[in-house]
Amino acid sequence: MINKSVLPFKLEISKESLTPHAGLILAHEFHLGLGLHKLLNSTLPAPGSGRGYKPSRFVMPIVLTLQGGGRDINDIKVIANDNALRAVAHIDRVPDESTIGDWLRRTGARQKAMNGLSQVNNEITRTMILSGKTSDFTLDVDATIIEAAKGDGTMAYEGTVGYQPLLGYLFENRILLHDEFRKGNESPKGGILDFLKDCETRMPEGARVARFRSDSAAYNVDVTDYCEGKKEKIEYTITAEWDAAVKEAYENISATEWIRFIAASSHKLREVAQTVHSFNKGKSAFRLIFVRDVETQKDLFGSQTRVHALITNIAQTGKDAASVVEWHNQRGTMENFNKELKYGFGMRHLPCGEFEANAAWFRIGALAYNLFLMQREFGLPPELQSATVETVRWNIYQIAGRVVRHGGQRILRVATDAVTFASLLLFREASKMFAFG
Repeated sequence: MINKSVLPFKLEISKESLTPHAGLILAHEFHLGLGLHKLLNSTLPAPGSGRGYKPSRFVMPIVLTLQGGGRDINDIKVIANDNALRAVAHIDRVPDESTIGDWLRRTGARQKAMNGLSQVNNEITRTMILSGKTSDFTLDVDATIIEAAKGDGTMAYEGTVGYQPLLGYLFENRILLHDEFRKGNESPKGGILDFLKDCETRMPEGARVARFRSDSAAYNVDVTDYCEGKKEKIEYTITAEWDAAVKEAYENISATEWIRFIAASSHKLREVAQTVHSFNKGKSAFRLIFVRDVETQKDLFGSQTRVHALITNIAQTGKDAASVVEWHNQRGTMENFNKELKYGFGMRHLPCGEFEANAAWFRIGALAYNLFLMQREFGLPPELQSATVETVRWNIYQIAGRVVRHGGQRILRVATDAVTFASLLLFREASKMFAFG
Protein backbone atom coordinates (compact mmCIF):
# COMPACT_ATOMS: atom_id res chain seq x y z
CA MET A 1 0.00 0.00 0.00
CA ILE A 2 1.37 3.42 -0.99
CA ASN A 3 0.72 6.18 1.56
CA LYS A 4 2.33 9.01 -0.41
CA SER A 5 0.24 11.46 -2.46
CA VAL A 6 0.61 11.35 -6.22
CA LEU A 7 1.68 15.00 -6.39
CA PRO A 8 3.90 16.61 -3.72
CA PHE A 9 1.60 19.31 -2.29
CA LYS A 10 -0.59 19.93 0.74
CA LEU A 11 -4.29 20.80 0.60
CA GLU A 12 -5.38 23.46 3.08
CA ILE A 13 -8.37 25.67 3.73
CA SER A 14 -7.63 29.39 3.40
CA LYS A 15 -9.46 32.24 5.08
CA GLU A 16 -8.31 34.64 2.38
CA SER A 17 -11.03 36.40 0.40
CA LEU A 18 -10.93 34.27 -2.74
CA THR A 19 -13.44 33.58 -5.52
CA PRO A 20 -13.30 31.05 -8.37
CA HIS A 21 -15.87 33.16 -10.27
CA ALA A 22 -14.27 36.57 -10.62
CA GLY A 23 -15.70 36.94 -14.12
CA LEU A 24 -19.23 36.61 -12.77
CA ILE A 25 -18.64 39.79 -10.77
CA LEU A 26 -18.19 41.59 -14.09
CA ALA A 27 -21.37 39.98 -15.43
CA HIS A 28 -23.23 41.27 -12.38
CA GLU A 29 -21.70 44.71 -12.86
CA PHE A 30 -22.91 44.61 -16.47
CA HIS A 31 -26.45 43.93 -15.24
CA LEU A 32 -26.26 46.77 -12.71
CA GLY A 33 -24.87 49.12 -15.34
CA LEU A 34 -27.83 48.37 -17.54
CA GLY A 35 -30.16 49.17 -14.66
CA LEU A 36 -31.57 45.64 -14.64
CA HIS A 37 -32.27 45.77 -10.90
CA LYS A 38 -34.29 48.98 -11.28
CA LEU A 39 -36.20 47.57 -14.24
CA LEU A 40 -37.07 44.37 -12.36
CA ASN A 41 -38.22 46.22 -9.27
CA SER A 42 -40.35 48.70 -11.20
CA THR A 43 -41.94 46.08 -13.49
CA LEU A 44 -42.60 43.05 -11.29
CA PRO A 45 -45.01 43.07 -8.32
CA ALA A 46 -43.47 44.42 -5.10
CA PRO A 47 -43.16 42.20 -2.01
CA GLY A 48 -46.21 41.97 0.24
CA SER A 49 -44.43 43.55 3.19
CA GLY A 50 -41.52 45.87 3.88
CA ARG A 51 -39.49 42.91 5.12
CA GLY A 52 -39.84 40.96 1.87
CA TYR A 53 -37.24 40.70 -0.87
CA LYS A 54 -37.58 42.92 -3.91
CA PRO A 55 -37.93 41.05 -7.26
CA SER A 56 -34.34 41.84 -8.27
CA ARG A 57 -33.06 40.04 -5.18
CA PHE A 58 -34.52 36.82 -6.59
CA VAL A 59 -33.99 37.23 -10.33
CA MET A 60 -30.42 38.52 -10.42
CA PRO A 61 -28.87 35.66 -8.36
CA ILE A 62 -30.77 33.16 -10.53
CA VAL A 63 -29.42 34.83 -13.69
CA LEU A 64 -25.88 34.75 -12.29
CA THR A 65 -26.29 31.09 -11.34
CA LEU A 66 -27.47 30.14 -14.83
CA GLN A 67 -24.75 32.16 -16.54
CA GLY A 68 -22.17 30.64 -14.23
CA GLY A 69 -23.22 27.07 -15.04
CA GLY A 70 -25.79 26.29 -12.33
CA ARG A 71 -28.67 24.00 -13.21
CA ASP A 72 -30.90 23.93 -10.15
CA ILE A 73 -32.27 26.13 -7.40
CA ASN A 74 -29.83 24.47 -5.00
CA ASP A 75 -26.92 25.73 -7.13
CA ILE A 76 -27.67 29.28 -5.97
CA LYS A 77 -25.83 28.28 -2.79
CA VAL A 78 -22.60 28.68 -4.76
CA ILE A 79 -23.35 32.40 -5.15
CA ALA A 80 -24.58 32.68 -1.55
CA ASN A 81 -21.44 31.02 -0.15
CA ASP A 82 -18.96 32.96 -2.30
CA ASN A 83 -18.25 35.75 0.17
CA ALA A 84 -15.61 37.38 -2.02
CA LEU A 85 -17.95 37.53 -5.01
CA ARG A 86 -20.79 38.94 -2.93
CA ALA A 87 -18.55 41.53 -1.27
CA VAL A 88 -17.24 42.96 -4.54
CA ALA A 89 -20.61 42.65 -6.32
CA HIS A 90 -22.44 44.29 -3.38
CA ILE A 91 -24.78 41.31 -2.99
CA ASP A 92 -25.42 41.48 0.72
CA ARG A 93 -27.73 38.49 0.96
CA VAL A 94 -29.15 35.75 -1.28
CA PRO A 95 -32.54 34.17 -0.47
CA ASP A 96 -32.40 30.49 0.47
CA GLU A 97 -33.67 27.76 -1.85
CA SER A 98 -37.09 27.33 -0.23
CA THR A 99 -37.74 31.07 -0.32
CA ILE A 100 -36.78 31.19 -4.00
CA GLY A 101 -39.01 28.18 -4.73
CA ASP A 102 -41.98 29.89 -3.05
CA TRP A 103 -41.34 33.07 -5.02
CA LEU A 104 -41.16 31.14 -8.30
CA ARG A 105 -44.52 29.48 -7.58
CA ARG A 106 -46.16 32.80 -6.76
CA THR A 107 -44.64 34.49 -9.80
CA GLY A 108 -45.63 31.74 -12.22
CA ALA A 109 -49.20 31.77 -10.91
CA ARG A 110 -49.65 35.53 -11.38
CA GLN A 111 -50.13 36.76 -14.93
CA LYS A 112 -49.02 40.25 -13.94
CA ALA A 113 -45.69 38.90 -12.67
CA MET A 114 -45.11 36.74 -15.76
CA ASN A 115 -45.97 39.69 -17.98
CA GLY A 116 -43.47 41.72 -15.97
CA LEU A 117 -40.70 39.22 -16.72
CA SER A 118 -41.69 39.43 -20.39
CA GLN A 119 -41.49 43.24 -20.30
CA VAL A 120 -37.99 43.07 -18.85
CA ASN A 121 -36.96 40.67 -21.61
CA ASN A 122 -38.61 42.94 -24.17
CA GLU A 123 -36.49 45.87 -23.01
CA ILE A 124 -33.31 43.86 -23.45
CA THR A 125 -34.28 42.59 -26.90
CA ARG A 126 -35.47 46.06 -27.97
CA THR A 127 -32.06 47.50 -27.11
CA MET A 128 -30.27 44.77 -29.05
CA ILE A 129 -32.57 44.99 -32.07
CA LEU A 130 -32.21 48.76 -32.41
CA SER A 131 -28.41 48.53 -32.10
CA GLY A 132 -28.19 46.23 -35.14
CA LYS A 133 -27.69 46.99 -38.80
CA THR A 134 -31.05 45.77 -40.10
CA SER A 135 -34.68 46.56 -39.42
CA ASP A 136 -36.24 43.58 -41.23
CA PHE A 137 -35.93 40.30 -39.36
CA THR A 138 -36.61 36.61 -39.86
CA LEU A 139 -38.71 34.96 -37.15
CA ASP A 140 -38.14 31.23 -36.63
CA VAL A 141 -40.78 29.51 -34.51
CA ASP A 142 -40.63 26.03 -33.06
CA ALA A 143 -41.55 24.05 -29.95
CA THR A 144 -38.89 22.29 -27.91
CA ILE A 145 -39.37 19.45 -25.45
CA ILE A 146 -37.99 19.80 -21.92
CA GLU A 147 -37.86 16.90 -19.53
CA ALA A 148 -39.29 17.17 -16.03
CA ALA A 149 -38.22 14.41 -13.66
CA LYS A 150 -40.93 15.23 -11.13
CA GLY A 151 -44.23 17.00 -10.69
CA ASP A 152 -46.93 17.79 -13.21
CA GLY A 153 -45.12 17.28 -16.51
CA THR A 154 -47.17 15.58 -19.24
CA MET A 155 -46.10 13.30 -22.05
CA ALA A 156 -45.08 14.92 -25.31
CA TYR A 157 -45.63 13.35 -28.72
CA GLU A 158 -42.28 11.50 -28.69
CA GLY A 159 -42.73 10.03 -25.21
CA THR A 160 -40.80 12.49 -23.01
CA VAL A 161 -42.59 13.54 -19.83
CA GLY A 162 -42.21 17.25 -19.29
CA TYR A 163 -43.08 20.52 -21.01
CA GLN A 164 -43.11 21.86 -24.56
CA PRO A 165 -42.58 25.63 -24.66
CA LEU A 166 -43.10 27.45 -27.94
CA LEU A 167 -40.14 29.67 -28.84
CA GLY A 168 -39.61 32.49 -31.31
CA TYR A 169 -36.05 33.45 -32.29
CA LEU A 170 -34.81 36.21 -34.56
CA PHE A 171 -32.47 34.46 -36.97
CA GLU A 172 -30.21 37.42 -37.66
CA ASN A 173 -29.05 37.94 -34.06
CA ARG A 174 -30.18 34.75 -32.19
CA ILE A 175 -32.43 36.75 -29.86
CA LEU A 176 -35.12 34.75 -28.06
CA LEU A 177 -37.90 37.23 -28.78
CA HIS A 178 -40.75 35.40 -27.09
CA ASP A 179 -41.42 32.23 -25.12
CA GLU A 180 -44.74 30.62 -24.25
CA PHE A 181 -44.44 27.91 -21.62
CA ARG A 182 -46.70 24.93 -22.36
CA LYS A 183 -47.49 21.47 -21.09
CA GLY A 184 -45.82 18.54 -22.78
CA ASN A 185 -49.00 17.19 -24.35
CA GLU A 186 -50.10 20.54 -25.77
CA SER A 187 -50.05 20.71 -29.55
CA PRO A 188 -47.65 23.27 -31.10
CA LYS A 189 -50.45 24.02 -33.59
CA GLY A 190 -52.60 25.55 -30.87
CA GLY A 191 -52.49 29.34 -30.91
CA ILE A 192 -49.68 29.51 -33.46
CA LEU A 193 -51.13 32.62 -35.14
CA ASP A 194 -51.56 34.36 -31.79
CA PHE A 195 -47.95 33.50 -30.99
CA LEU A 196 -46.80 35.08 -34.26
CA LYS A 197 -48.78 38.22 -33.45
CA ASP A 198 -47.33 38.32 -29.93
CA CYS A 199 -43.85 38.16 -31.42
CA GLU A 200 -44.68 41.11 -33.67
CA THR A 201 -45.82 43.21 -30.70
CA ARG A 202 -42.39 42.68 -29.13
CA MET A 203 -40.61 44.31 -32.05
CA PRO A 204 -39.63 47.93 -31.33
CA GLU A 205 -40.78 50.79 -33.51
CA GLY A 206 -38.65 50.92 -36.63
CA ALA A 207 -38.16 47.14 -36.84
CA ARG A 208 -40.48 44.38 -38.00
CA VAL A 209 -40.90 40.69 -38.63
CA ALA A 210 -40.44 40.64 -42.39
CA ARG A 211 -40.00 36.88 -42.82
CA PHE A 212 -41.45 33.87 -41.01
CA ARG A 213 -40.32 30.24 -41.01
CA SER A 214 -41.96 27.32 -39.27
CA ASP A 215 -42.49 23.59 -39.36
CA SER A 216 -45.92 22.15 -40.10
CA ALA A 217 -47.35 23.56 -36.83
CA ALA A 218 -48.06 26.76 -38.81
CA TYR A 219 -49.49 24.92 -41.82
CA ASN A 220 -52.97 26.44 -41.76
CA VAL A 221 -55.03 28.97 -43.65
CA ASP A 222 -55.18 31.50 -40.83
CA VAL A 223 -51.40 31.91 -40.78
CA THR A 224 -50.98 32.21 -44.54
CA ASP A 225 -53.89 34.65 -44.93
CA TYR A 226 -52.52 36.78 -42.09
CA CYS A 227 -49.02 36.96 -43.57
CA GLU A 228 -50.35 37.71 -47.03
CA GLY A 229 -52.98 40.20 -45.88
CA LYS A 230 -50.73 42.61 -43.99
CA LYS A 231 -49.97 46.02 -45.52
CA GLU A 232 -46.33 44.99 -45.59
CA LYS A 233 -46.77 41.28 -46.14
CA ILE A 234 -44.67 38.76 -44.28
CA GLU A 235 -42.78 36.38 -46.51
CA TYR A 236 -43.10 32.84 -45.21
CA THR A 237 -41.91 29.30 -45.72
CA ILE A 238 -43.82 26.60 -43.85
CA THR A 239 -43.30 22.85 -43.92
CA ALA A 240 -46.39 21.30 -45.51
CA GLU A 241 -48.35 18.43 -44.05
CA TRP A 242 -48.57 15.42 -46.32
CA ASP A 243 -52.35 15.61 -46.62
CA ALA A 244 -54.48 14.31 -49.50
CA ALA A 245 -54.27 17.56 -51.48
CA VAL A 246 -50.47 17.77 -51.18
CA LYS A 247 -50.10 14.11 -52.08
CA GLU A 248 -52.27 14.58 -55.16
CA ALA A 249 -50.26 17.62 -56.24
CA TYR A 250 -47.05 15.61 -55.89
CA GLU A 251 -48.39 12.77 -58.00
CA ASN A 252 -49.39 15.19 -60.75
CA ILE A 253 -45.85 16.53 -61.22
CA SER A 254 -44.29 15.15 -64.38
CA ALA A 255 -40.76 13.78 -64.57
CA THR A 256 -39.62 16.71 -66.73
CA GLU A 257 -40.52 19.27 -64.04
CA TRP A 258 -37.89 18.10 -61.55
CA ILE A 259 -34.71 20.20 -61.36
CA ARG A 260 -31.55 18.89 -59.73
CA PHE A 261 -29.27 20.81 -57.36
CA ILE A 262 -26.58 20.17 -54.76
CA ALA A 263 -27.78 20.85 -51.21
CA ALA A 264 -25.52 23.41 -49.53
CA SER A 265 -25.70 21.85 -46.07
CA SER A 266 -25.39 18.14 -46.88
CA HIS A 267 -23.80 18.33 -50.35
CA LYS A 268 -26.28 15.67 -51.45
CA LEU A 269 -27.82 15.59 -54.89
CA ARG A 270 -31.46 16.60 -54.66
CA GLU A 271 -34.21 17.74 -56.97
CA VAL A 272 -37.09 20.16 -56.65
CA ALA A 273 -40.38 20.75 -58.40
CA GLN A 274 -43.20 23.16 -57.70
CA THR A 275 -46.80 23.97 -58.40
CA VAL A 276 -49.41 26.51 -57.35
CA HIS A 277 -51.54 25.53 -54.39
CA SER A 278 -54.06 26.98 -51.93
CA PHE A 279 -56.13 26.03 -48.90
CA ASN A 280 -59.80 25.34 -49.52
CA LYS A 281 -60.95 28.50 -47.77
CA GLY A 282 -57.79 30.53 -48.33
CA LYS A 283 -57.82 34.03 -49.77
CA SER A 284 -54.65 33.60 -51.81
CA ALA A 285 -52.61 30.96 -53.59
CA PHE A 286 -48.97 30.13 -52.84
CA ARG A 287 -46.11 28.06 -54.18
CA LEU A 288 -46.01 24.43 -53.13
CA ILE A 289 -42.43 23.18 -53.45
CA PHE A 290 -41.36 19.54 -53.29
CA VAL A 291 -37.81 18.42 -52.61
CA ARG A 292 -36.46 14.90 -52.66
CA ASP A 293 -33.15 13.09 -52.55
CA VAL A 294 -32.03 11.65 -55.84
CA GLU A 295 -30.53 8.63 -54.06
CA THR A 296 -33.16 6.42 -52.49
CA GLN A 297 -33.11 5.64 -48.78
CA LYS A 298 -32.97 1.95 -47.90
CA ASP A 299 -34.90 0.62 -44.94
CA LEU A 300 -36.32 -2.70 -43.74
CA PHE A 301 -39.03 -2.56 -46.37
CA GLY A 302 -36.79 -1.83 -49.35
CA SER A 303 -35.88 1.43 -51.03
CA GLN A 304 -37.93 4.60 -50.95
CA THR A 305 -37.42 8.20 -51.93
CA ARG A 306 -37.68 10.77 -49.14
CA VAL A 307 -39.93 13.64 -50.18
CA HIS A 308 -40.59 16.85 -48.28
CA ALA A 309 -42.84 19.76 -49.13
CA LEU A 310 -43.15 23.38 -48.11
CA ILE A 311 -45.38 26.29 -48.97
CA THR A 312 -44.22 29.86 -49.55
CA ASN A 313 -45.42 33.22 -50.78
CA ILE A 314 -41.94 34.30 -51.82
CA ALA A 315 -42.26 35.49 -55.40
CA GLN A 316 -40.79 33.18 -58.00
CA THR A 317 -38.98 36.13 -59.56
CA GLY A 318 -37.20 36.63 -56.23
CA LYS A 319 -35.93 33.13 -55.57
CA ASP A 320 -36.00 29.89 -57.53
CA ALA A 321 -37.39 26.80 -55.84
CA ALA A 322 -34.02 25.40 -54.82
CA SER A 323 -33.01 28.69 -53.20
CA VAL A 324 -36.27 28.79 -51.24
CA VAL A 325 -35.65 25.25 -49.98
CA GLU A 326 -32.11 26.13 -48.91
CA TRP A 327 -33.33 29.26 -47.14
CA HIS A 328 -36.10 27.35 -45.37
CA ASN A 329 -33.60 24.74 -44.21
CA GLN A 330 -31.59 27.46 -42.47
CA ARG A 331 -34.22 27.32 -39.75
CA GLY A 332 -32.34 24.22 -38.65
CA THR A 333 -29.89 26.70 -37.11
CA MET A 334 -32.59 27.20 -34.51
CA GLU A 335 -31.57 23.84 -33.08
CA ASN A 336 -28.25 25.43 -32.12
CA PHE A 337 -30.12 28.27 -30.41
CA ASN A 338 -32.21 25.72 -28.50
CA LYS A 339 -29.09 23.77 -27.59
CA GLU A 340 -27.49 26.90 -26.15
CA LEU A 341 -30.62 27.67 -24.12
CA LYS A 342 -31.14 24.10 -22.90
CA TYR A 343 -27.57 22.90 -22.36
CA GLY A 344 -25.73 26.18 -21.93
CA PHE A 345 -28.25 27.75 -19.54
CA GLY A 346 -29.60 24.67 -17.82
CA MET A 347 -33.05 24.63 -19.43
CA ARG A 348 -32.69 21.00 -20.47
CA HIS A 349 -34.31 19.98 -17.18
CA LEU A 350 -36.56 22.05 -14.94
CA PRO A 351 -36.09 22.06 -11.17
CA CYS A 352 -39.59 22.34 -9.71
CA GLY A 353 -42.60 20.08 -9.39
CA GLU A 354 -45.19 22.69 -10.39
CA PHE A 355 -45.98 24.09 -13.82
CA GLU A 356 -46.13 27.70 -12.55
CA ALA A 357 -42.74 27.61 -10.84
CA ASN A 358 -41.09 26.02 -13.88
CA ALA A 359 -42.70 28.61 -16.17
CA ALA A 360 -41.14 31.42 -14.11
CA TRP A 361 -37.76 29.63 -13.96
CA PHE A 362 -37.81 29.12 -17.74
CA ARG A 363 -38.62 32.77 -18.42
CA ILE A 364 -35.71 33.83 -16.23
CA GLY A 365 -33.60 31.36 -18.22
CA ALA A 366 -34.65 33.16 -21.41
CA LEU A 367 -33.65 36.43 -19.75
CA ALA A 368 -30.22 35.03 -18.84
CA TYR A 369 -29.78 33.80 -22.42
CA ASN A 370 -30.54 37.22 -23.94
CA LEU A 371 -28.39 39.06 -21.39
CA PHE A 372 -25.51 36.79 -22.34
CA LEU A 373 -26.00 37.62 -26.04
CA MET A 374 -25.85 41.29 -25.12
CA GLN A 375 -22.72 40.84 -23.00
CA ARG A 376 -21.02 38.84 -25.71
CA GLU A 377 -21.78 41.26 -28.52
CA PHE A 378 -20.91 44.49 -26.73
CA GLY A 379 -18.48 43.39 -24.04
CA LEU A 380 -16.19 40.75 -25.49
CA PRO A 381 -13.38 40.84 -28.06
CA PRO A 382 -14.08 39.66 -31.65
CA GLU A 383 -12.64 36.19 -31.06
CA LEU A 384 -15.34 35.50 -28.43
CA GLN A 385 -18.32 37.16 -30.09
CA SER A 386 -19.56 33.90 -31.58
CA ALA A 387 -18.56 31.73 -28.61
CA THR A 388 -20.99 29.62 -26.63
CA VAL A 389 -21.62 30.40 -22.99
CA GLU A 390 -19.52 27.34 -22.08
CA THR A 391 -16.51 28.87 -23.83
CA VAL A 392 -17.06 32.27 -22.21
CA ARG A 393 -17.42 30.52 -18.85
CA TRP A 394 -14.07 28.83 -19.31
CA ASN A 395 -12.33 32.02 -20.48
CA ILE A 396 -14.05 34.75 -18.48
CA TYR A 397 -16.51 33.71 -15.77
CA GLN A 398 -14.35 31.04 -14.12
CA ILE A 399 -11.27 33.18 -13.52
CA ALA A 400 -9.92 32.98 -9.98
CA GLY A 401 -9.68 36.21 -8.04
CA ARG A 402 -8.47 37.50 -4.71
CA VAL A 403 -10.10 40.44 -2.95
CA VAL A 404 -7.76 42.78 -1.07
CA ARG A 405 -8.01 46.24 0.40
CA HIS A 406 -5.43 48.89 -0.33
CA GLY A 407 -5.62 52.57 0.48
CA GLY A 408 -9.26 52.25 1.52
CA GLN A 409 -10.19 50.72 -1.85
CA ARG A 410 -11.33 47.19 -2.58
CA ILE A 411 -9.21 45.53 -5.31
CA LEU A 412 -10.01 42.35 -7.22
CA ARG A 413 -6.80 40.66 -8.30
CA VAL A 414 -7.30 38.07 -11.00
CA ALA A 415 -5.09 35.17 -12.02
CA THR A 416 -4.89 35.54 -15.79
CA ASP A 417 -2.75 36.74 -18.67
CA ALA A 418 -2.59 40.20 -20.20
CA VAL A 419 -4.85 39.34 -23.15
CA THR A 420 -7.65 38.02 -20.96
CA PHE A 421 -7.19 40.95 -18.58
CA ALA A 422 -7.74 43.32 -21.51
CA SER A 423 -10.93 41.41 -22.31
CA LEU A 424 -12.10 41.87 -18.73
CA LEU A 425 -11.54 45.62 -18.96
CA LEU A 426 -13.55 45.73 -22.20
CA PHE A 427 -16.29 43.74 -20.49
CA ARG A 428 -16.43 46.30 -17.66
CA GLU A 429 -16.91 49.17 -20.09
CA ALA A 430 -19.71 47.51 -22.09
CA SER A 431 -22.69 48.26 -19.83
CA LYS A 432 -21.98 52.00 -20.06
CA MET A 433 -23.31 51.88 -23.63
CA PHE A 434 -26.85 51.30 -22.41
CA ALA A 435 -29.04 52.09 -19.44
CA PHE A 436 -32.70 51.20 -19.17
CA GLY A 437 -33.79 51.47 -15.60
